[in-house]
Amino acid sequence: MQVGKEKLLWMYEKMVQIRYYEETMAAVYMEGKLPPAIQKGLAFDIGAGPVPGEMHLAAGQEPVAVGVCAHLTDDDTVVGTHRPHHFAIAKGVPLNPMTAEMFGKVTGLGKGKGGHMHLFVMLIWLILPLTCKKS
Repeated sequence: MQVGKEKLLWMYEKMVQIRYYEETMAAVYMEGKLPPAIQKGLAFDIGAGPVPGEMHLAAGQEPVAVGVCAHLTDDDTVVGTHRPHHFAIAKGVPLNPMTAEMFGKVTGLGKGKGGHMHLFVMLIWLILPLTCKKS
């Protein structure tokens, strides 16, 4: 199967975008989670910072998401089970609402209730991590 230059360029740009997004989220996630000075009894605070809780990133897995999504149509559904941001970006989920969801904001994809592990965008046919039939 031959892949044209335009598609190859899209794939490269999408992989770079995903990596940049993941690295940016990793840096933001760590804000406020480590003590200012390592002292006895102080440790990583998972509840602190602008993104409380855990964060599962997909750095290094960009080619998988882009390679799959490069062959999908707008009507195709993507279903991921873990570390779904790269599939969401490759499928075309808008970054602002996805990021708002990760920060728990009401402007997020799921009104801030799903967090980064429960992204759902019916208009783009992205269902993560749940599988359901599109109607």
